[in-house]
Amino acid sequence: MVLIRKMKEAHPSMNPTTTSKEIEEAAAAWFAKREGGDWQPADEAQLDAWLEAATAHRVAFIRILTAWERCGRLNALGAGIAQGTLPARDSWRFDPVSVEAVSVGESSDRHTGPRWRRSRGLRVIAALWVIATVAGTVWYFSIDRGKLYRTEFGTVSTVPLSDGSSVTLNTDTQVHVELAPHERRVNLDQGEVFFDVAHDPSRPFTVTVADERIIAVGTQFLVRRQNGNIRVLVTQGRVQIEHVGSSPGAAPTSLDAGFEARTMQGALLIDQPAATQIEQLMSWRTGHLLFRDTTLTDAVAEFNRYTSRKIVIADRGIAGIRIGGSFRSDDIGAFLWLVQSGFPVKVEQRSDRIVLTQRYPRREGSL
Repeated sequence: MVLIRKMKEAHPSMNPTTTSKEIEEAAAAWFAKREGGDWQPADEAQLDAWLEAATAHRVAFIRILTAWERCGRLNALGAGIAQGTLPARDSWRFDPVSVEAVSVGESSDRHTGPRWRRSRGLRVIAALWVIATVAGTVWYFSIDRGKLYRTEFGTVSTVPLSDGSSVTLNTDTQVHVELAPHERRVNLDQGEVFFDVAHDPSRPFTVTVADERIIAVGTQFLVRRQNGNIRVLVTQGRVQIEHVGSSPGAAPTSLDAGFEARTMQGALLIDQPAATQIEQLMSWRTGHLLFRDTTLTDAVAEFNRYTSRKIVIADRGIAGIRIGGSFRSDDIGAFLWLVQSGFPVKVEQRSDRIVLTQRYPRREGSL
């Protein structure tokens, strides 16, 4: 009954609503009054004014309507109603009289008999249950519940998040994202992601990769997971890196803009790459792969991230060849043409893979 009295006393039009909680409570109170059966034209006008006062008011009220459509299907409020049918308006109300206020000895015909007391008690219990369900549903729809995002081979995709942040997924990448009221969590299962984090000191943004946690508030940074190691490059702001399982007193590693951190055999290495290196690391966001004095082995490894038909270097003698240039990540043909025409490399197209071997000069007299 405390919840019922609270909703009756907190008349939305008479109390300013500024916080999310107040707005949700006011929306629930408006909905309860409208569905209670005593709805008057003046109430309709006041509700319209409240809805027009702020977009947040309209969003909160729509959430309540959605919650009611969901919980209205439950048997607790649907006795005698065909399955799949929503309870009609005025089929429930908040009664000002509590169960305890009805005396067993009342003599009125309307108030006598256990059947009436049970039905009134059930209505009150149902009303309390609806309030709790609606409040829980509003909370449920106010957060992102563990969403999974994935890109296939050769695909790059940017996903906007409800908190104003965005994540750009490179090829063959998978992340789980959960935005809760007090924190934002991302788990990078595989691949590479660029994070543009909306500033919100009350909700830290944490990216978990294997045994490392990258914590940010409002910043931009790149995280790559490959072959059991990770790479973090900060392009704006600052992040902190924590090792999962470290002692409680262990200080996290701070990483400022322009610096990168890499794990190697359990160690965390900090470096400040040159501007050209940063450009190369970030080039995939524009759909290109940029190579500068890059070994053929590393260049092939990059292209293999964008195709299911892998390139295989079958001759160690060509693995150290160094190449440069900018290539579209989806144009493997241009890369192979350069390799074959500019270097002593033979390209063999097979059904399941592309094989690179060393091309030897033809001897005199040979065909």
